[in-house]
Amino acid sequence: MRILYGIQGTGNGHMTRATQIIDELQKKSVIVDVIFSGCGKDKFYDPSIISPVGFYKGFTFSIKKGGIQIFHTAKNLSVGQFARDVLSFDASGYDLVITDFEPVASMIAKKNKIPSIGIAHQYAFLHDVPMDRSNFIAHMIIKHFAPADYTIGMHWHHFNQPIVPPVIPTCFKASNVTDEKLILVYLPFEDKDHVRAFLKPFSRFTFAVYGGTRKMSEIKEDNVIWHPFSKTTFYDDLAACSGVICNAGFELPAEAIFLGKKILVKPLKGQFEQVSNAMALEILNSGMVMNSLDKNKLNLWLSQSSKIKREYPNVAGRISQWVLNGNWSDTKQLISKTWN
Repeated sequence: MRILYGIQGTGNGHMTRATQIIDELQKKSVIVDVIFSGCGKDKFYDPSIISPVGFYKGFTFSIKKGGIQIFHTAKNLSVGQFARDVLSFDASGYDLVITDFEPVASMIAKKNKIPSIGIAHQYAFLHDVPMDRSNFIAHMIIKHFAPADYTIGMHWHHFNQPIVPPVIPTCFKASNVTDEKLILVYLPFEDKDHVRAFLKPFSRFTFAVYGGTRKMSEIKEDNVIWHPFSKTTFYDDLAACSGVICNAGFELPAEAIFLGKKILVKPLKGQFEQVSNAMALEILNSGMVMNSLDKNKLNLWLSQSSKIKREYPNVAGRISQWVLNGNWSDTKQLISKTWN
């Protein structure tokens, strides 16, 4: 079996999830070719698992100072280039297309009449899960951004809907010792000076801040440590810390919930998925939400204790077996196995 796998290159959550699923497929002798969109060729990936056959612009949001810039997003859309990328791709020999909410692969599948499966958190919003129902346009974009013949949505809780738990990386385990004074921070879309001013007053804690490039050097400013991008040290700090401060994406909060870490999120303004995720965290009592870099909220959150760990199974392994079974219209057994 040969699969074309499209990965959305914005953020690291899509990469983390897709890498686990691709690894499981390859263990079952499946050939998987990967295309990226929304990132450059310098995107960090594991070359022992990921085999890129193309990097495309796709469609992405312009973000500045913690919010989506609607004008710049519209201005930077390259519909013509998107169409050329889809039309020029040689899709011969592929039995299936999987899209992790990646639009180029989705349209390649449609153009070439190849069966397609969407596997991502965003597909959970096709069901009755907590969401920002006031943002109707954004909800419609979610529905049509990367359509697929069959979809598997993911969330932290099932909400009595036909969705599966998150994919948790197999490369890390909970630390036996938690450093109550260590806080992991991942706010890549926020202004660095604002983040510094937000954290520095809380001198009793050490804040390990990630979001920079691999080329930058580690910088220590009193209680704030700015780290270059490193998967190894990031996961080490995630395992050892007592809490995580991040935007309201999906994968990092999922990992924090799995490890029993307290969570403080700041959803990106105007971003449907993040606003909806923040709502879900509050409903599940799994995290605290701030709409700005609020020192009062941070002070309250720092005084709270850690959360109870929530176990998730090897979802990537079960999804890969479901893909190979070929009965993609039937998700009942997959869903029941992953939540039980």
